[in-house]
Amino acid sequence: MRIVVPEDRIWTEKHRRYDKTLLESLCAKDLLIVLTHRGPPYEVVLGVPHQAALGDGYICDNGLRRWSDENAASYALVAFSVMAEHDIPCKLAIVAHSLTVDPNKEVKSPYLHEIFSERCKFLMECHGAGSGTKLDLELSAGRNALSETTKFGERLSSILQHRYALGAQTQAGSDKCLVFLPDGTKSEGQLQFPANRTTSLVEAQKRGVPALHLEAKPRFRKGSDGENAVTDDGIILGCGLAQAIMKGPL
Repeated sequence: MRIVVPEDRIWTEKHRRYDKTLLESLCAKDLLIVLTHRGPPYEVVLGVPHQAALGDGYICDNGLRRWSDENAASYALVAFSVMAEHDIPCKLAIVAHSLTVDPNKEVKSPYLHEIFSERCKFLMECHGAGSGTKLDLELSAGRNALSETTKFGERLSSILQHRYALGAQTQAGSDKCLVFLPDGTKSEGQLQFPANRTTSLVEAQKRGVPALHLEAKPRFRKGSDGENAVTDDGIILGCGLAQAIMKGPL
């Protein structure tokens, strides 16, 4: 099922706690949640294909069972809100606990149909990595050769004031990355999630759209209180992501 959420029904506490109806939707199953501001065309479409409530660790129950990205919609909603506040034409598509398909791997999924149903200049997918991931943030384009991933990664790291270790893919289709470290230095590294098999990124290139895939550790999505809300680091990341996008094209 698809629902459209008005942009003034996101928060009960700005950039922190969700509106009650939105919270219920984010914790639902097999629900496509869509928010828009102005457009189309959109400057950016944000996508969250693997959203699930905290404690809901798996999706695709009726298909190929896989890990969920618990509360990954949190920082994406912050980014959307910040861009909407700056009157940037943008769209956010969230799949809450897909039951049957892996939304960004299937060409005919409702998620792919939604993100490509209207013209946009840029696609940013927001995901969640596990606590065992070496880097705080991983940024990749999969096999989408239109994206300047290291340029965007350096921009984002700078906006975030180098608080986090951020790895940015150096070449489409590779797992090699340039790591921007909290001390302001750079080093070569290897991504754990280069997204080289992600269909949505390939489909974006076919449409002439640069696309990026961001993996964020639990600190950006899971608070110590176990509440489905936005963490302090999630607010920082969401605001930073919005600012990086608003600085202009890749």
